[in-house]
Amino acid sequence: MSVDRTISSTLPEPSSRNGVRSPWFKPIEAAEYLGIALGTLRNWTSAHYIPHAKRGRLVRYHRDSLDQWLKRGACVGRAKFTDLCEPHSRLRKIE
Repeated sequence: MSVDRTISSTLPEPSSRNGVRSPWFKPIEAAEYLGIALGTLRNWTSAHYIPHAKRGRLVRYHRDSLDQWLKRGACVGRAKFTDLCEPHSRLRKIE
């Protein structure tokens, strides 16, 4: 059995209705798919760190969008406080 087949057999499938699988994950399914805690997924969603769709209070994650997000290495990251401050060399010395 190949590694791809083993991995894909352990990943959750999106919700299905009437035997038709949807490409949209519920939050708990997306968290399992990504291998992260549900709280982490919620934090990433509220910070717009991860692709998602929201209609009112309903939040869903499209499998293809998550795969593309993972392929490009997620995002570049957040700015650090020190990145926003002027370098120390520019500060005037108080005499």
